[in-house]
Amino acid sequence: ERAGVSKSLVSLVLRSSPKVSDKSRQAVDEAIEELGYRPSAMARSLVSRHSGVGGMITSNAHDVFYADVVAGVSSYVNEHSEGIVPLILHGNNNVEEEMLAARRFLELRAEWLMLMGSALTDTTIEGIGRETPTAVIGRWFESDVVDVIVNDDRAGAIMATNHLLDLGHRRIAHITGGGGNGSRTREKYYRRAMEEAGCEPLVVEGTYLQPGGARGARELLDAPGPPPTAIFAANDLAAIGAMDVFRRAGRAVPNDVSIIGYDDIAWAGLEPIDLTTINQPSRQMGETAARLVGKRRDDSNLRGQQVLLEPKLVVRSSTRAI
Repeated sequence: ERAGVSKSLVSLVLRSSPKVSDKSRQAVDEAIEELGYRPSAMARSLVSRHSGVGGMITSNAHDVFYADVVAGVSSYVNEHSEGIVPLILHGNNNVEEEMLAARRFLELRAEWLMLMGSALTDTTIEGIGRETPTAVIGRWFESDVVDVIVNDDRAGAIMATNHLLDLGHRRIAHITGGGGNGSRTREKYYRRAMEEAGCEPLVVEGTYLQPGGARGARELLDAPGPPPTAIFAANDLAAIGAMDVFRRAGRAVPNDVSIIGYDDIAWAGLEPIDLTTINQPSRQMGETAARLVGKRRDDSNLRGQQVLLEPKLVVRSSTRAI
């Protein structure tokens, strides 16, 4: 009544319908502001059969990399997807917990679902994708049912290894991510770059977390023979863990050992760490995923897409020439 328009027109404005004229929209918006009205998301979802929930599942709550991906998702949703509230659950590197999280989102009738570093099988993911628009971030597989957004780990691993080789290092070790998504690809192309340079690969198992990197570093220090002059860690957290172990053992970084990581998390650029690393465009990955699932939410006939993003070398003070 305050806006001088019908209830049905008010409903169209609240749903951001393009059918409403600018003049009518302005009148309704002004009335809403004067009355201090806030629409009920629950009531709106019951009427529209849309939940307004966007689901995100991370494989590891402790991996800072995923925080940047989530920031990209949130940024895009806030700007382009009015009425969608992104929610996060964690799979904790456990297939059963991840599947339980996915079921919960499906029961909520989530508008879309994003799986970050998923441990689920391709078949299971495609099954989820048939129920709601789904994107997989950080893990490659070909599908026209879900969207896949990944960094080019092949190029990144070669870039990291060649950086150390170009600095004159020949005894270069690799601390793996323990079989996590992208870890085996990084290891494979580290090995290839080393072999092409005529160098012997030296691989120890780690994880994508600091304790895993520290464990790998201790194994390298305890091994017979001279320790490596350089280390390529599977991600930044592992690199930071390795850096701490070498420093505590009295070995300076980079004077005694050069260390390069992978991801370029916010911590990597802090002065006490100042880690040379491979930048994954994590925020762009999140924005791309949000854009693709949003399109398929609006048009169910669209097929899933595969997007391969390029990494970049970021040189800081943790590596040097010998």
